[in-house]
Amino acid sequence: MFRRPSSGSVGLPASPEHSRYNGTTLSAAPKRPPTKIVDTTLRRPSARSASSSQKLDFLANINAVDPDDLFTKHTVSEVKMVQQRLRADADAKQEELRLMVGERYRDLLQASTSILGLAKSSKHVLEALEEMRDTVHAISPVRAPKRAATGEDKHLQALQSLSAHVKLLLDAPEHLWRLMESKAYLNAAWLFLLARVVHRALSQEDDDQSWQSYGIDVMDQVPLVQRQWDTITPFRSQISHRATLSLREATSSPGEVCATLLTLHLLESRPLPETLVIYLAQRTKTLSSILTRSASTSTNGDAKPNGKGPHRPRKVAVRETKQKAESVLDAISRTVSTARTVFADGSIPSLMKLALQFFQAPTDSPESLPPELQLTTQKLLTSLPSSSHFALLPQGIRTYKPYIDGAAVTTPTLLPQLRDKLESWFKRAVQDAKGAITDWFADLVSVREVWEVRASLLAWLDATEGLETPERSELESAINKACQHQATCIWNRALDDMDSSFRTAVASATKAVESEADAHPYVLQSGAHSSTAGAQFMKYKSALRQQLDGRTPLLDGVLSTLERQASDLHRDLTIMLTSDRSGSDMVQHLSSSYCADAEALSEKICDVLDNAAADEARICEELASSSDFFVRIGCSATSAEVFRQRLCSLQVKLMERWQENTVTRVFDDYIGGQVPSESTSQVSTGDSVAPRFPSPALLQALLSLSSEMQRLGVCLEDDRRQHRGGSTLRRFIAICVASEPSFSDLQFLWDLAFLQTLHECWGEHNSGVSQQLDACIARRRQAPPQSDLINAAREYLSRTQILLAGLLPSHHNASSHPAPLAKSEKPSSLLPYGAPSIEQRFEPAVELVKPPPRFGLLLVGGASVR
Repeated sequence: MFRRPSSGSVGLPASPEHSRYNGTTLSAAPKRPPTKIVDTTLRRPSARSASSSQKLDFLANINAVDPDDLFTKHTVSEVKMVQQRLRADADAKQEELRLMVGERYRDLLQASTSILGLAKSSKHVLEALEEMRDTVHAISPVRAPKRAATGEDKHLQALQSLSAHVKLLLDAPEHLWRLMESKAYLNAAWLFLLARVVHRALSQEDDDQSWQSYGIDVMDQVPLVQRQWDTITPFRSQISHRATLSLREATSSPGEVCATLLTLHLLESRPLPETLVIYLAQRTKTLSSILTRSASTSTNGDAKPNGKGPHRPRKVAVRETKQKAESVLDAISRTVSTARTVFADGSIPSLMKLALQFFQAPTDSPESLPPELQLTTQKLLTSLPSSSHFALLPQGIRTYKPYIDGAAVTTPTLLPQLRDKLESWFKRAVQDAKGAITDWFADLVSVREVWEVRASLLAWLDATEGLETPERSELESAINKACQHQATCIWNRALDDMDSSFRTAVASATKAVESEADAHPYVLQSGAHSSTAGAQFMKYKSALRQQLDGRTPLLDGVLSTLERQASDLHRDLTIMLTSDRSGSDMVQHLSSSYCADAEALSEKICDVLDNAAADEARICEELASSSDFFVRIGCSATSAEVFRQRLCSLQVKLMERWQENTVTRVFDDYIGGQVPSESTSQVSTGDSVAPRFPSPALLQALLSLSSEMQRLGVCLEDDRRQHRGGSTLRRFIAICVASEPSFSDLQFLWDLAFLQTLHECWGEHNSGVSQQLDACIARRRQAPPQSDLINAAREYLSRTQILLAGLLPSHHNASSHPAPLAKSEKPSSLLPYGAPSIEQRFEPAVELVKPPPRFGLLLVGGASVR
């Protein structure tokens, strides 16, 4: 049936003139792309020029060529060529038409049959329309008279009611989802029960209205009813589950909790007292989640007191601790108060009882009833979007009230059960919260922070309503125990740090004294290493304050550690004792406990000083006299006095040991090995000139003693200065007198006179040392008498009083022999023992090597000219 196209038709373009067959255009025929085969007739060599070859380009658009123009503009050979082309194209189109007719013959027959049927149907419709138009025009409008309702009207009403029933079932899933998202679980449960009533009415389970009387079989004719009820049924479990989970919300109001419990009663038929057990169980999970979440937050982000963990500002730590504790206490108190509001009768009936009364007899303005409990079927239907359509529902459905067994709420056994369950739950909750609150308080590093959080929690507890007095006392006791535990930990840690730091400071000071690292404690550095002028001034000011207090830098470093930490603890103790509830038993117990710990620390400090070296006598002296450490640390007045007496005794013992060691060492270093013998004596009693100043060895020893006294620290109190400097000088004089040579030595006599002058400055003329000096001087005086020896010694003292300031009283004693003054000279506060006379030539206090005249103008020691 299929034929191959002729060779002449291949490669010819389609022509609309040849595509027509018997005057009809075959547009449905498929067009095949022509195969380009080179025509041999067109490839023959032509003698025409390039211009004639360009004229043949019109063959590409041969369909648009006018025949007149063709014969006018082209030659005969070209016209023949066009003729051949057109004939070949016509043959090809004819072949294609033959193929198309063979392939689409059946389709054409079916299409023609259908076209005939459509034409007949269209004609019939047109005739019907014309008939209807004529009939309408022929009818005249006649107003029908009003008549009583007939069976047909009742049937219409039944259909409308049926549509309202079906409409409620159709809209119920959407409304249930919306109510659950807005957490109106009681409304959702009420709508579910109403949908169940509507389904029963449609399924002939309710005899109030029979659809069979109207010839309607709902279950058979409207299968959508059962399918829609199958869609609504799973909402019961979803509403119950979500309502149960909503009881865990910490901020639920009593009205919301009561509505949720009624939801569980309606959907799961649980007795109302049993819903209290469900509520308490869910609140236990709420409390556990708060404790777990807060504990994980503290573990991951809090800064611990040992310094590990990320650093946080103290205000942030205090605020977070306060918020965590308040959240737990609020969950406990809110649970108890909500349970009492819902179930227990007080000055007004319980919320559950008021809700049941409203459900049975709704009123327009219910008193003390939350909006979420003011629910009726009519109000529920009005809140739905298609409320006007639901007015067609029967009166029994529009006034539907779900059955609620309220007998259990009014029984007298409900209140004891409620009290027992709340009491047991409250005790368990408080017991669980105690450990968590204690852990949260561990983030607080000072008693001031602890008391700030405590004051905030107690103020919150006073403002909370719904708790009974025993419950408030229990919560306050939990807060106080956590505060007491943390305050005790803070104080014990501070006292332990103070003990360890004091031991370390004493050991460092002992090592520094032994290595003579603090040989010149009162040399004020210029602060050249400081970067700013402010730092230089503060360093200079601190050094001056240390001098005024009579403390060396080393001593101040040891004592400042104790005093600074004691001041911090005293400040915390003051905050605790001056709080609003300072008279409570907890505060008194905590204060007495801390006082015992402070006295234990003071005992440890005294024990450390008992085993200290003699150089630590100044520490005992400062702690026993000028320092207020024992008062600030929190010791009682009696205990502080006992510790001071103990340190005074220890200071005396250590000072005597220090004086003995120091005086013996100085005497052995400067005098012991230089006592002149009779064979080496260069001075005779009869023919030698008397010396005019003490021996260099004695001066070196006295200067060394003065330096040791300055190293020990300056004391501004006369009694302590006399006990320290005077006793040291007496001990030195006793050793010097005991080393008296057996021969006569004027230099030794001069030394004794100078020592007697120093001793008389202390005003002790009748002491044993003074008598020994007088006896020794009297034995060594020979004719001629040395009448000017005492005056010379006093004159030399006026020259060396600044160098020997550590061995002299701070004020000149009037009872001692006055120093000689010139006629025009007045006493000076800087030179209390008189100014040296200027008539005499200056004699150096220490023998120096006389510089040669060649180097007289050279600078000594690399000093710069100022």
